[in-house]
Amino acid sequence: TRTLKQVTIESAAEADRIFSMLMGDEVAPRREFIESHAKYARIDV
Repeated sequence: TRTLKQVTIESAAEADRIFSMLMGDEVAPRREFIESHAKYARIDV
C-alpha cells in the first residue's frame, strides 16, 4: 500500500539548494547533510 502526501515548500530557493546538493557530484556535502539529518528520518526496517 502506498500513501500520497502533499508537501509544501516554505522556501523554494532553499529547497533548490538542498536538492541540487543531494543530487550533485560532490559526495562530502551530501554525506554531511545525511549524517546531520539522519536522526529525523522515519524508516521502517
